Amino acid sequence: MRTKNSRIRRACAVACTVPLLALGGAATALAVPAASASVTRSVQQSSPDEILALINAEREKAGCEPLTVDPRLAAAAQAHADDMAANGLTAHTGSDGSSDLARMEKAGYSPAGPSSENVSGPGHQSSKSHVDGWMASTRGHRAAILNCTYKQTGIGTNGEYAVELFAVQSR
Repeated sequence: MRTKNSRIRRACAVACTVPLLALGGAATALAVPAASASVTRSVQQSSPDEILALINAEREKAGCEPLTVDPRLAAAAQAHADDMAANGLTAHTGSDGSSDLARMEKAGYSPAGPSSENVSGPGHQSSKSHVDGWMASTRGHRAAILNCTYKQTGIGTNGEYAVELFAVQSR
């Protein structure tokens, strides 16, 4: 036998549960597009080899010899790309205050002539995006790429960050 109180409790339970189920279903429906959006988002990671191929293609168009990779320059470039990614900065000066020349020398490379550095950060999600940005730059990035006196390079990448070092040769 049901009492008046049990009927009231049951009615309240039903009255409270139905809206919660409706809201729960709506929340699930709203969450699905966000989840599928993250699944369909494609991020291409840049790679030193791809960047080198793109840079050398630009140099070839300008009549320059292709750059060759020096492992010491590559180590210095990778260290700086890692530093920029870890500290959220896009700069020629490292988080420790180091310059590109100091990083080259720390890696055992002493340029026997001019050297240069290109850096790139967030907003560039592919090798092509980094190179296109440098080629469109009016700050000397394009000039470094198309400087035919440079013969050696080192490239480092980390997520959306890329660093390319240029040098004539090591002493």
